[in-house]
Amino acid sequence: MDIIYIVAYLVLQMGLAVYLNRHINNNKDFFLAGRNLPTFAIAFSIFATWFGAETCIGSSGAVFSEGLSGSKAEPLGYGLCLIIFTLLIIPKFYKKTYTTTGDFFKERFSLSSEKILVMIMIPSGLIWGAAQVRAFGQVISLYGDFDINAAITFATVFVIAYTFLGGMLGDIITDVIQGGILALTLLAVLFFAVGDLGGFGQAFAGIETKNLSFMTPEESIWERLDSWMIPILGSLTAQELVQRALSAKNKGQAVSSGIGGFWLYLVFGSIPVFLGLIGPQLGLGTLADSEQFLPALAQKTLPKAIYIIFIGALISAILSTIDSILLAASALITTNLIVPSFKIQEESAKLKTARFVLVACGLVAYVMALYGESVYDMVELASSFGTAGILVAFIGGLYSKSATHITANVVMIMGLILSIAFHTVVELEANFTLSVALLSLFYIIGGLLEAKFSDKLALSSEKTADA
Repeated sequence: MDIIYIVAYLVLQMGLAVYLNRHINNNKDFFLAGRNLPTFAIAFSIFATWFGAETCIGSSGAVFSEGLSGSKAEPLGYGLCLIIFTLLIIPKFYKKTYTTTGDFFKERFSLSSEKILVMIMIPSGLIWGAAQVRAFGQVISLYGDFDINAAITFATVFVIAYTFLGGMLGDIITDVIQGGILALTLLAVLFFAVGDLGGFGQAFAGIETKNLSFMTPEESIWERLDSWMIPILGSLTAQELVQRALSAKNKGQAVSSGIGGFWLYLVFGSIPVFLGLIGPQLGLGTLADSEQFLPALAQKTLPKAIYIIFIGALISAILSTIDSILLAASALITTNLIVPSFKIQEESAKLKTARFVLVACGLVAYVMALYGESVYDMVELASSFGTAGILVAFIGGLYSKSATHITANVVMIMGLILSIAFHTVVELEANFTLSVALLSLFYIIGGLLEAKFSDKLALSSEKTADA
């Protein structure tokens, strides 16, 4: 019976997308919602995008099975990432003419820098998208008694169709409605779960001490450092986050929206983590997969009506993250690769291209989701895959004028090589942190050398002119 309610909810979601499709006339509408939304809507959208499968499904399940050491990223790690982006990057980065991060790299460095950036960011984004598709499949599988692969297939088809029609406008409107509903129903899950245990005092007392530690005995200090640096720094350049900042009317609104999204995320992102800690006391029995913990807990503790609303809102949160990722990948490929390469001028042709690319990205994410190990692991891989070089070049480009495209390009390519080498060949304990440190040093030295040679060339040119 539960699957009937879920299908009904999805039908309503699709109806909204069909309606909003009438208001999408160009890529600005499709990717940035026309830059005409209120602050609270963008803040809720940032919250809902960050508050996706890795928080509700992956993180709560990891804490349920391993304690706090299983999930350092939520909510502190990614919360710190969000506030750093808001306070240190938006004021320097925001520009109404930008659509993607690639636009900044093209203006600050060169056309080649833009292309390299996009080619590295796309795989990372699609891995993240695959994680969300897998989480959506987990929910459908749990309540429809489907095989997980069949559920992932259904999830992919639905998300592609929904995003194809609704674009960013559908994403943000859904975020505002369902972000609030999800927050309220999560509070309901917390209330009923704690009530079953006799109150907060009893719930806290029942948590095993070992589960309250962020560290495991066999974990080295370098592993601990990397497990924090990946969520804090690894997603600072995520196109999903950038796109929401750029959908604001102005820089001030972008900053205010980011701060609002941060507080929403920090407060409500703590609830699934706490539920994971008290989960072993709630008698859920044996779960086929720890990632099914939160939906199973809601099914056990909530009254039927609230439970149905919760599942609908949870699906919406996952949908929000998936369609944001697909939109981000489509924006990068369309805006920074296809449109300039083929010199597409007509707005209708640009929009058709964006939608075609979105479908292709969805299919790639689908294949990754079928063969992925777990939601949480896939999100961590996406956050670290080739992002060290992009991060260093991005921050360096924002805060320094010394380096040119030569240094930026080398740093990005080196970052990708190090990422692949550290994951497949060399087993170091702090791969991401070490990569960021080495690449930052290289960027600084490269910028200084470029400035020195630039001064010598300028001086030589002056002497030649005088002669």
